[in-house]
Parts: sequence; structure tokens; C-alpha cells
Amino acid sequence: MMFDLTPMIDIVFLLIIFFLTTAQFSRMTRAEVELPVQAGEGEELRDEPGIVINIMVDGSIIVDDEAIELSGLERIIRREIALQEGRADMVRTLLRADRTLAAGRVNEVVRMLQGLGVRVGRFATEIPE
Repeated sequence: MMFDLTPMIDIVFLLIIFFLTTAQFSRMTRAEVELPVQAGEGEELRDEPGIVINIMVDGSIIVDDEAIELSGLERIIRREIALQEGRADMVRTLLRADRTLAAGRVNEVVRMLQGLGVRVGRFATEIPE
């Protein structure tokens, strides 16, 4: 009995392309931000960061290479909570704030996340040399 392996090979190639594309997408969501210099946890981020929130030096918020207001970020977070079946504690975030940014803007974002029940997953830092 002979099996035609062509459909299975096609599916494998599609899966490879999908995973390579999504891996590249997660890298593209990180804007150029001067991160604070801190030792941090000392370990690489092994799991996916979830929603990457970039706060630029001028206080603008960038998610997925798109500048948005705080209300737009709230809509994105609410949509992600809905995708997680209403479980806000399952929403992962990576907050990347410029080191010269006033702390007030970061506090606004953190308060909004906490108000929705989302724990701020991680703060990105630059490892000192």
C-alpha cells in the first residue's frame, strides 16, 4: 500500500513558514527605545512577551508599530482579555519605557492595566556591561 506524502509535506512547509513569520513579527513590535540600565532578572525571556507596549521619550505609546493613545491601548487590552475568555490574569505584557521618560506616563499605563485586572508582566531593561 502506497501513501501519497505530498499533502503532508505541503502542511509541514506551511507550518514552518507560519512559525518563522510569527517569530519575526514579535521582533518587529519592539520600537527603538533607550531602556533603563538595570541588571534585571539575569535570564533571557523564554516565553512570548504577549503585548509589547513601547513608551517613547515624548510619552507616545506604540503597539505593533502603531502610535496610539491610552484609550486605544485600553481597547487592545480589553480585546485580549476577551480572547482569553475574560481572564485578565492570563494577559501577558512587556512594558518598554524610555529611560529618560517622566515616570508619570509609565504610571498612567500601569494604573490602566491594573484597573483592567492585568498584571504588568515584565519591564524591559538593558543589561549593564
